Amino acid sequence: MSAEAQIRTKLQMVLANEANFGVLSTGERIAVAMVLNRFDLVSKYGSILEAIDRLNQEWTQAALRIQRYGFEENTHS
Repeated sequence: MSAEAQIRTKLQMVLANEANFGVLSTGERIAVAMVLNRFDLVSKYGSILEAIDRLNQEWTQAALRIQRYGFEENTHS
């Protein structure tokens, strides 16, 4: 499964029930929070840049594409 597909899946989980955020891995939490502009969800990881630095380049780029082009499964795949 691609990074984009994984992030979209996690986004859908969190959007359906925000409590699902708690079951995500650190990287998944950061990616979802960044896409949703919910920096409050990752403040425990330090600054925004520190949180982003925890993601690898593939996940950072995938999260950015999702934020730019939409969360929907069929959007800009």
